[in-house]
This record gives sequence, C-alpha cells and structure tokens, in this order.
Amino acid sequence: MLSAEVANRIAAGEVVERPASVLKELVENALDAGARHIEVELEGGGIKLLRVTDDGCGMNAEDLALCVLPHATSKICDVDDLFRVASFGFRGEALPSIAAVSEVDIVSRVRESPVALGLRVRSGRIEGPMPASGAPGTSVCVRGLFAEVPARLRFLKQERSELAQCVDTLVRLMLPDNSVSARMVHEGRTVLEIPAALDRRQRIAALLGDELAQGLLEVHGGESGLALEAWIGPCSLVRRTSQEQHVFLNGRCIRDKNIAFAIKDAYRELIMPKEHPVAVLFISMDPAQVDVNVHPQKSEVRFRNRDAVVGLVRSVLRRRLLAEPGERRLQMPAAEAVREIAALQSDWGGVLSAPALAASAASPAQIHAKAGHRCNTLARLPAHSGPDLPSIVRDGPLHFMQVHRAWIVVESSNGLTIVDQHALHERWLYEELLQRFEAADVESQALLVPEQVQRTSQEVALLLEHQPLLARLGLHIEPFGTSTILVRALPLALRRVGAAELIDEALRVLADEGGGSSASVLVSALAADLACRAAVRFGDRLPDEEVAALLQWWQRNPLLRNCPHGRPVAAGISLQELEYQFLRKK
Repeated sequence: MLSAEVANRIAAGEVVERPASVLKELVENALDAGARHIEVELEGGGIKLLRVTDDGCGMNAEDLALCVLPHATSKICDVDDLFRVASFGFRGEALPSIAAVSEVDIVSRVRESPVALGLRVRSGRIEGPMPASGAPGTSVCVRGLFAEVPARLRFLKQERSELAQCVDTLVRLMLPDNSVSARMVHEGRTVLEIPAALDRRQRIAALLGDELAQGLLEVHGGESGLALEAWIGPCSLVRRTSQEQHVFLNGRCIRDKNIAFAIKDAYRELIMPKEHPVAVLFISMDPAQVDVNVHPQKSEVRFRNRDAVVGLVRSVLRRRLLAEPGERRLQMPAAEAVREIAALQSDWGGVLSAPALAASAASPAQIHAKAGHRCNTLARLPAHSGPDLPSIVRDGPLHFMQVHRAWIVVESSNGLTIVDQHALHERWLYEELLQRFEAADVESQALLVPEQVQRTSQEVALLLEHQPLLARLGLHIEPFGTSTILVRALPLALRRVGAAELIDEALRVLADEGGGSSASVLVSALAADLACRAAVRFGDRLPDEEVAALLQWWQRNPLLRNCPHGRPVAAGISLQELEYQFLRKK
C-alpha cells in the first residue's frame, strides 16, 4: 500500500503542473469562500513564493486542521453530488497536493473570531493550528515549489514565462464575476490590477484592454434551461491564435473542443481558415446537465446534451455576425497623401490606387481608352429590400468593367464597388454544390475513359471510406488495386478541374476535417476547396455576359459577402469618401 506522502505526490502530478496551476486552485478556493477581494504575491514567477490572500469566510480550527488532508475538505457527500457540482472545488485534493511538493503556511480567521489561526506543512509534517495574526479571510503561502522534486522543477520555464502564465490564469478566473477585485504583485511591483466593475464590458476592458472590449459585439440566447451570453469580435477582429477565446460554464473556465468548433463554425466563410476570432462566452445551465469530474484540473467537462450546447453557440453567434454591415470599405490613404500619390503616379501601376478609383468614377470610358479595359453598361437590376446591400443593387444606371483581368469595377449612383472575380465565382460554385448536395441532385459528367489516379494505400483507404459522400458531390470513384483509384465521373460544375486535382483536394480536406467531423462540415469544407479550384482565376479575361451573370447572381444573393474561405467578395467606396480624398469636402 502506498504511503500518504507518495499518494499525495502522485495526486500532485495531476493537479500541480506549475505556479499557475497552484494559483488557480488557491483563487478558486477563495471564490468558493465568498471572497470579494483577492491579493496575489509572487516571487520568481511564483516558483520561489506564491501567496494568495482573500477576504472570504475563513476557516475555524477544525476546518483548518483538515484542509491539508486528502479529500477531507471535499464538498461531495455522496455519489449523486458528483453530478450536480456547483462550486469550483469539490475533490479536496488541491491543498494536500500542493503541500506534497512545497512548503505551505496558512493563516485563516473567521469574522466572528478575535484572532486568526495558523498552520504549517513541511515535508508532510503538519504543525498547528496555532494562534496567529491575520485579518478575516484566508492567506495561503506556498514556498519553494518542487524544491524537493528536482525532476519536476526542471520542466518549469523561465521566470518571465511562469509569471505570464500566472497573469493569464488570474485574468481568466476574474472574468466571470464583476463584483470581485484582485491585485497581483511580483517582486514588489504591481503587475495586474483588476477593479470591481459595473458591467461585463467594463470587466472585459479591464482584463483584455479597452480597445478590444469596445469593439466586441454583445449577444444573448438561450433555450430549455440553457443560457448564453457572448462577447464576440466582428469579422475584422481576428488573431493568429485562439488564445483570446475564453469559455466559462457556470463561472468556471473550461476547455472544450466541441465549443471551440462551434465558435469556428460560426465564423466559417466569414474569415480566413487560419484566422481565429476573439470570443468571450458565458454559458449557464443546470449543474446536473454537465459532468465536471473528468480531470483533476476540472477544465474539461462532459455535457449531457452536447449537441444542444454546440448548436446554441453556433446559431447565436452566426445570427449576430450575419446581422453586421456587409460591405467592406476600401482602406484609403490620408487626404494629405492623395496629392503626393497623384503627382507621382500617372498610371494605375498594377494596383487600384485612390486616383485610379477616382478616375474610374469620373470617366470609365477614358480609362477604357487609355488602358484597354472593357467598359460596358449593365442594365439596371431589380432593387432588393433589406439592410447592407452592395452598391450594385442601388438605384441608378450601373456600369462595370474588368480591370487587370482580376477585378470587376461596378459604378453606381452612390460610389464604386470593386469585386474580386475569383472570390465571387468561387462563392457561386460553392453555393451551387451545397444546394445540389442537399437536394441529392449533383450533376456528374461521366468520363469516356475512366481515369486512374495513383496514391498511397492509406490515402486510397481514406477516399474509399468516404466514397458515398464523394458520390453525392458528383465525384464517383472505385478501387483499382491497393494504391490506385479509378475516377469514373466528375461534378459537372467543376469541369474546369482535372480528376487528379479533385482527388488531391478531397484528400486534403478529408485529412484536415474528416476525423470526427460531421457530414455537413466535411461537405462544406470539400465543396469550398473544389469551388476554389474550379473558379475563374486572376488573369482570366471574362466575356461581358459572364461578368454580367456573376453580378446578377450576386445581386440576387447580397448577404453572401465572402468566399467560402473567408476572403471578402467586394470592397466599396462612396462618392463622399472620394470627394474627401480629393479635398472637395472637408
């Protein structure tokens, strides 16, 4: 049988990874104790010293003596309590695990007591409780983390990195409750000050920055005992990583791949695939509907009805994002720079500059004569009702021209819209594929001679695993040995793309999205990549009737603002903005 010391060190390996995990456990204990203010003191990034002091309810002599014993302070009385956990802590493992790998001093005082009590733990030996000096609440001081476990100590990072982890942990812990204030001091210097806030936006601003907080969109939703409050970035506010995504369940910071996927899916086709939105989510639900007893760190959970949670997050966020103004504005240079650009640049120079845009607004025919671009009048399109429609659906005679075989410039009564011909065509093909897939009506073009495509045996197996799905997209394949696929038919809408290219795209998507993804997600990703391959390219000259057809399709679908990979279909500039750039209006 393992000794108590060995058992505690094994438990510490799961609960205590670094100073930040110690901080998390101690602050959660403080919040469970009803603290309204929390002080954190660190030395050496929390490795040398980490002290958490709170103004909570404190502990009496009996509770203080038990708090460092395994499971003695657990809030679980019977098995059923595991399925309705409402507090942060419930295992009773944190303090014993911390004490097993460090020196711990605890001072605590209940408000009714005139004096505080102290407790010391050294190498498993407990001293106290004993009289001590302290204010109402509890102070836990942890010294020499992993000092007696050198193997664990070597895995810690430099002091600066450990400090950054501690700051990030405290930020996450403080986000849900506006009424709690906190301060972190490192080596005598205040590194984080979190005041109590009047509302959620102020709280987010105090922790994540005022500029970011002011740009977030607030949205609420709920159903059947499930409530969501979300603060999300617009599509223009993205990051390279998902570090600025915070998810809280009943006040507890959690990591859940299903919710992370729901956030990603809500932004699908609105941002680029490698971009990550900013999101702060607060989910509230009956504790009996979620299992938090998955891992000792309590950051992973299991939902009784996962689909309901994921569906709510995705639908609420998606609905709010699609309600945002759709047309992207061109980023124009400052008015003072326009005169210099005009003086230096007599031609377009391969980029749509401000003077070129102004020239196209003033006289498309002149540019046509100078640069050899086509310019034609497009008959007035039927007006659509609804918010945020692109410029091409405004009233007034419309003109278009293809510029540099890449862009379509549309003139209207209120300004200019510049359309990315590849992005618009890609979106058209994507929507067509999805509609036909949903209707099981994808047209295929049978090959007179089936084409053999050789790939690795693992890739062939992956394709055959999804053979029915590919067939519904119009890509009909059969096995032809262990390392060869026989392609018998291709989607008619993608006739520009060869069989080998389609197979490679299918393999890439299946490898990236296939593992555990739903059929709809897989089809969406596959359709997006196939549409991108088949769409008109930069440098392809389009006949006038094809340009008109693209614009007419977009006019009928004004809310489709991005290609399926998130690039904007168009950017616009109003006449007022042009007049400002040329100093006609101040």
